[in-house]
Amino acid sequence: MAEQNEQVSSFSDRCVQLLTNHRKPIVIVLVTVCVLTAGGLIVSSITAHKAKKASMETEALITEWTDLRAKNAEDMSAKEDALVEKLEKQAAAGGATYAAFRAYTTLGEIYALRKDWEKALSFYEKAGAVLPKNYTAGIAYFNAAACADELQQFEKALGLYTLSAASEDFPLKPRALFNIGRIEESLSHTDKAIEAYTKLAELYPDNDWTLLGKSRLIALSIQ
Repeated sequence: MAEQNEQVSSFSDRCVQLLTNHRKPIVIVLVTVCVLTAGGLIVSSITAHKAKKASMETEALITEWTDLRAKNAEDMSAKEDALVEKLEKQAAAGGATYAAFRAYTTLGEIYALRKDWEKALSFYEKAGAVLPKNYTAGIAYFNAAACADELQQFEKALGLYTLSAASEDFPLKPRALFNIGRIEESLSHTDKAIEAYTKLAELYPDNDWTLLGKSRLIALSIQ
């Protein structure tokens, strides 16, 4: 029995380490996939001419940046800096609109790709504040939490993962809850980690992240 418990703990520990080592691509993939999905739902609700214009201008800048990265030109850094400046202006002028969310999120992605986690974190937080009642806030706060994780600002990461998990209709709540448990573990807050994993199991009994969370519960129970 002891040997079996050690095998469970070892496997679970390896899984957590694998996830921890792959935080950076999660930041970028989440933005690329989830935000594009959100776009079609939110853009359709924009009726004001000014908001539509801002959205079109922002998307044009994002397309220009995407094309620039694809070409990987020698002067890409300077051109990207110029686009960053334009995106910052678009975001600041956008107010509580999807265009502003997109601008701030793209700025976060740019700095995440540069591994400038401080700036990426700042822009993702701003993106989350733009539409706080929309599930896109969950996306932004999840990415902000991943950046705080990279900076080893674990208390801040916990707060941001909690915000993302509280975002209504956010599709990655199970992953956020698992990460809360993982960080609580890293801080030696065993009781809080167990609470997070238990909540994950209760709310999402059939989710893949729940299976991993349950393995952590077993590992913690035999420590």
